[in-house]
Amino acid sequence: MRSTSLLLIVISLVACAPAKQTVDLVMHHGAVHTMNPAQPDAEALAVDAGRIVAIGTNDAIARAYVGKDTIDLQGQMVLPGFHDAHAHPAYDGVTLSQCNLVDLDSIDAIVAKVRACNDEQKDDGWLVGSGWNLALFPQANPSKALLDAVSTTRPILLAGADGHSSWANSKALDLAGVKRGTPNPEKGVIERDANGEPSGTLRETAQDLVRGVVPPVSADARREGLVKALQMANGFGITSIVEAAARPDLIEAYRSLEANGGLTARVVASIAISDPNDLAEANALIRPQDRATAARLRADSVKLFIDGVLEGETAALLQPYLDRPNWSGELKFKPAELNALVTELDRRGVQVHMHAIGDAAVREGLDAFAAARAANGPTDNRHHIAHLQLVDPADRPRFAELGVIANFQALWAFPDKYITDVNLAQVGQARVDQMYPIASLLHAGARIVGGSDWAISSMNPLLAIQTAITRSDPTGQIPGVLNAAERVSLAEMLAAYTINGAYLMHQEKDTGSLEVGKFADVIVLSRDLTKIPVEEIGAVAVTRTILEGATVYSK
Repeated sequence: MRSTSLLLIVISLVACAPAKQTVDLVMHHGAVHTMNPAQPDAEALAVDAGRIVAIGTNDAIARAYVGKDTIDLQGQMVLPGFHDAHAHPAYDGVTLSQCNLVDLDSIDAIVAKVRACNDEQKDDGWLVGSGWNLALFPQANPSKALLDAVSTTRPILLAGADGHSSWANSKALDLAGVKRGTPNPEKGVIERDANGEPSGTLRETAQDLVRGVVPPVSADARREGLVKALQMANGFGITSIVEAAARPDLIEAYRSLEANGGLTARVVASIAISDPNDLAEANALIRPQDRATAARLRADSVKLFIDGVLEGETAALLQPYLDRPNWSGELKFKPAELNALVTELDRRGVQVHMHAIGDAAVREGLDAFAAARAANGPTDNRHHIAHLQLVDPADRPRFAELGVIANFQALWAFPDKYITDVNLAQVGQARVDQMYPIASLLHAGARIVGGSDWAISSMNPLLAIQTAITRSDPTGQIPGVLNAAERVSLAEMLAAYTINGAYLMHQEKDTGSLEVGKFADVIVLSRDLTKIPVEEIGAVAVTRTILEGATVYSK
């Protein structure tokens, strides 16, 4: 009788126990770093219909949920998906199938690779490639003679690693009509040899003289390249990207992927505007109304190039270049026209994304944002300036004052050959000692985000995070430290690549941290970054990337 009563009690308790909710996915036994200050750490989470429905301890999740799919994290680190706030996947994806010169560390190696590409290409069409290191060549100015030694019958055009210089052989220059008497185009430079002949190096808009005669990339090739670039991004844990200079063909590639369900990252497309007097093409692409949606592709931003780059001496400086005492670089917009353009875009609810390398360019950009605020009042457009190699100390507090976000490519913040072999002679030690002031802007109250500028440099956020913390080469090959006072913490850089990036992209309500109700944009790392030496962060592998609850990359 007693045993029967006990059995009835047990049955009654089981019957009264709340039923577990079946969800699409349960992830447990992990080191979950949420980037949510209210609940910074957890062990498990439950996902249903693409969003996080619960987050907490292993026991709490196990008591309440059962997953159709379950992932045992085995102690691995979990983070929100990374946000790359400045990259070119649609433009540069095609380079993955072209002659790739990235990371080659000598002129001989570059020429050998170009020769191999030439031998592999069976037709007699253009040989196109990218990624050559400007710092390897005197004055960052390679000669067409090196490419003529590869071929004088096939036209060759190779984009530099900086994106602001290209290198052509004589055949390519001839087809483009670039000769001794060809004048420099507006805002561009045709480098010349001692005899006044084009040397083979083209800067800024001068690149377009040859690009204009290269057969265009087909829609299929553009789309295939974008797929490869997104696969790479997902492999690095990237779930959101700012496409940093979008044109109609790039937007079309994104829309094609979005339409067939193949867009494996959230994208804000910054529509490139080069001529402030002709916005017709840009106006057809800019869609401020996208911001009110949770669509994966938004086109509510524009990209303005304020100057060039230091290597080509096209960056705009407050003080002249040391080797050209009467030259301080060139601003691509007159201040009055930039002020008017930014004010109008800001009034229309469009986010403005600027390229600015030199301190004069940064100042002009900030002045334009100040003019927009004076005319329109504060807005929620979240404008940002990318690169920021030099920022005058007087301008650093203005980022916080104006609500302008500082978009750093932190992987550049170590003493590589660009800085030691090129920039140092151009601007001197005092200005080198102020380069990439990440900590200074943070301390001045600025919001910091992180971007790669891929394909100019690696898309891997962990390499950039390590570099920002150490200010040294993350691969350990190049000695030295660049401005140790500008080191920042792991927590600050994780915020830059997660919740701050989400804020920049106007999606912090949906992603950027792991919280109930947000999209399940989740990445898994092989090691806990908080428990390893900082010098090992860049080597940590992403083992899984999840976008809206669906795995888009798994190692």
